[in-house]
Amino acid sequence: MANATIRVQFGNPDGSGSDGHLSAEVDTRPDGLNGGRSSFSPGETAYILVYKSDNVSITDTICSAGSLSAQGSAVVTVTEELMFEDADTAQLAKPARSAISQSVWYGRSLGGLTLQSDKVTVKASSKGVAVAKVTYDALALVYALSSPSTLNGETDFSILALIKGTTS
Repeated sequence: MANATIRVQFGNPDGSGSDGHLSAEVDTRPDGLNGGRSSFSPGETAYILVYKSDNVSITDTICSAGSLSAQGSAVVTVTEELMFEDADTAQLAKPARSAISQSVWYGRSLGGLTLQSDKVTVKASSKGVAVAKVTYDALALVYALSSPSTLNGETDFSILALIKGTTS
């Protein structure tokens, strides 16, 4: 079995433009497209979830072997812990589609949480040191990484997927 590896790169070459978000991961959700798996046999297809902010355009998708193809999109429910480090804001790992659907403070509470217009910044009612468990929906672009059954005579190999994007 081989592991799927992803590298994500984004930004404008000249450093101009606004901030953006672009991230990718192998779909390891138990009910996801890979059935919870993160390792694959040669010849199989691994599904990758790509998350981007509205101001990011994907400019290129390249893989070191096999093929990488767009497969549409999926709404993914995300649960994560936000760390407020003597602050009233924290960053989500992925852009949210809409407001946070659930939140629970572990220990100290900083009050209500509000999703900001960039869809990744969450603002608490007050500043402090605290941890909140949050749940929200994110929109993922789905890509299929199809592997060859052998690569240069090898049946144990890695494939690198590179997804490039720019901000507008």
